[in-house]
Amino acid sequence: MEKKTWYLSPIELFIITTIRSIRLELGITGEEMSTFLKKNPKYIGHIESNAHNGKYNDEVLSNVAIYITEKAKEKEKELIDNNDNTVIKTEYTIHDFYPVEILSDEKIIKKIDPIPTGSGPTGTINALIEATNFFKKAKTLAEIVAKANKVQDQNWEASNFTQVLENAVKSKNKRLEVILNDSGLNTYILPKKQKKV
Repeated sequence: MEKKTWYLSPIELFIITTIRSIRLELGITGEEMSTFLKKNPKYIGHIESNAHNGKYNDEVLSNVAIYITEKAKEKEKELIDNNDNTVIKTEYTIHDFYPVEILSDEKIIKKIDPIPTGSGPTGTINALIEATNFFKKAKTLAEIVAKANKVQDQNWEASNFTQVLENAVKSKNKRLEVILNDSGLNTYILPKKQKKV
C-alpha cells in the first residue's frame, strides 16, 4: 500500500512541531495529553505523525495550553524539590504555539522529524523512546549519552541524563525499565507490554 502524502500550511506544521517539542521537554506522553483532551489515546500521535492528516484547531490548542501549563508547574516543583535551579516557562497560552514571524500560505508536505533539533536532554531522551527503536535493546548510560550527543551535536555528560532517566523509569507512565547487564551495569530498555487478562 502506497504511503499517502499530506499537506499542511506552514503555520499548522509549526504549531505541531512546537507543541511536540514542549511536550517532549516536559516529559508528557501523547497518550497523557490525548486523555486530558478527552480524545482517543492516539489523537496526539496521529497529529504528530507524517502518516495522518491530523492537525490542531484553536479550541484544542486552548486546552493544550492549560494542560502544558499544569505539567510545567509540576515540573518546576520537581526541579525545586531536587534543588535544581533550572528556570522553565510555566505559563502557556495559545499564542505560545504560533510563530512570531509571518509564514507563507503555500501548502507544504507534513514532515515531523523523529527527534526535534535543539532539544535538551529530556526532549532528546523522550523522542528516542517514542520515535525510534533505540531503546528496543538495553542501553548503558554511556551509550545513551553518546547517542544523544550525536543526534543533537552536543557535549553532554552522564550527569545531564541521570534525572531524565530516573523520571523515565519511576514515573507513573513508566517509559523505561532498568536491568543489569553482564558487567553489572544498569541498562535501560523499553518495558515489556503487559498482556491483558
